[in-house]
Amino acid sequence: MFKSKLGLDFKKVDKARNLAKNIALDVQKFVDSYTTVAVERTICRLLEIDGVNIDEVPLPNVVVDHLKDKGVLSEGVMYFIGNAMLETGLTPQEIAEKVA
Repeated sequence: MFKSKLGLDFKKVDKARNLAKNIALDVQKFVDSYTTVAVERTICRLLEIDGVNIDEVPLPNVVVDHLKDKGVLSEGVMYFIGNAMLETGLTPQEIAEKVA
C-alpha cells in the first residue's frame, strides 16, 4: 500500500472524498429542482436578449417557451444558446430573433 509522506490516513481521505461527493450530489439535486421559467428568462436577459416578436411577446419569453414546449428547458437556456452560438456564429440576440 502507498505510504503518505505527510502521514495522511488514506482511509480517512477516501471517506472524506465520499462524504464530499454525496454532499455535492445532494446540493446539485436541490439546485436542479429550482430551475424555473423566470430564472431562464432572466438568463436570456443577462445574455442581452431584448425586444419583442411580431406578436409583441418579449424575446426572452419566446426562447424559453420554445424550449419548454420541446421539453428541454430543464437543461437550461444557456446550454442551447451557447451551442447555437458555437454552431452559427450568431449572437444570443440574433438566435432569439431566429427562434421568434
